Amino acid sequence: MSIWTSDKTVARRLMRRAFLPLLILPLAACLEGVPGDGAGAPALSTVRFFDGDVTVSGPRGYCIDPQSLRRAPDGSFALLASCESLTGTVGVLVDPAVMTVSVLPRQPGVVQPDSAAMTRALAPDEVLQAYDGDGISLVRVRTAGLAALPEGDLSYWRAGMVINDHLIGLAIYAPMGGVVAGPAGRALLTDLAETLRRQSPERKFAPDAEKTGAGTLPQAATQPPVQAKQGF
Repeated sequence: MSIWTSDKTVARRLMRRAFLPLLILPLAACLEGVPGDGAGAPALSTVRFFDGDVTVSGPRGYCIDPQSLRRAPDGSFALLASCESLTGTVGVLVDPAVMTVSVLPRQPGVVQPDSAAMTRALAPDEVLQAYDGDGISLVRVRTAGLAALPEGDLSYWRAGMVINDHLIGLAIYAPMGGVVAGPAGRALLTDLAETLRRQSPERKFAPDAEKTGAGTLPQAATQPPVQAKQGF
């Protein structure tokens, strides 16, 4: 059976080794075989991280896998997939995709990394396309000539943005030949970013004595992710 049609529990292991430097959170070890903060809950439409500074909600037709949720002082994480695949209930038809959202703690004055910084962070992996937009930077990546997912497409997208002084890493993966591996992935990841920005409150923070400066992304494991299922 294709891994894109296999049981959804494999999707919960998707990010076990997914954290290239750009994904910013060293959560690889805790994701394997450990129930998430939302274990036992149904698919979620919204989660809030860091006392509500960042609200995660998917584009129409995509929900949050509660098994994937991680909340910790050093960073939080959520994985999104089609609501239909997570719930088993027929709903809005969307392209198969797995999206991830990683949120670092608030850093006053943090600066959004541009596509050039993201490209350097991903070396030696090949960046196929790079874009710097209004409030988001995106790169389309090929992982050293190997598929990021078994039976997944060679290319995938990553993005960086800032909300309320929190540095956020986004990523999207597709099955082999899936449309979100191409331009549709850029559009969907941008849609996710806009949804996060729209749903999150606009905080007004008092000036801090020291600014932490540019969006330097912590190093993390560099292995590719593992499996996903059809409909994600």
